[in-house]
Amino acid sequence: MKDALREQRTTIDEVDLEILRLINRRAQAVAEIARLKRENKLPVSDEAREAAVLHVVLERNPGPLNAASIRRIFGAILAESRRFQHHLGAES
Repeated sequence: MKDALREQRTTIDEVDLEILRLINRRAQAVAEIARLKRENKLPVSDEAREAAVLHVVLERNPGPLNAASIRRIFGAILAESRRFQHHLGAES
């Protein structure tokens, strides 16, 4: 059992690093969006866009996480993206 547990933890460690890489890739795109919004005096919040993002990920979620879990995870990602845009000086 210890070997199987260690193997699964190694898998989780690898996946965590891939998630981190993708989160930072997403943040780079968010930074560019913040720049564009700042230049065009657009608000940070875009409720329609956030709803569309949630719709797509919920629709394409194969599981095993349920919709509520995916909604919480992506809700946190979207909230952090808004916070990051504010930090970069995009309009409120």
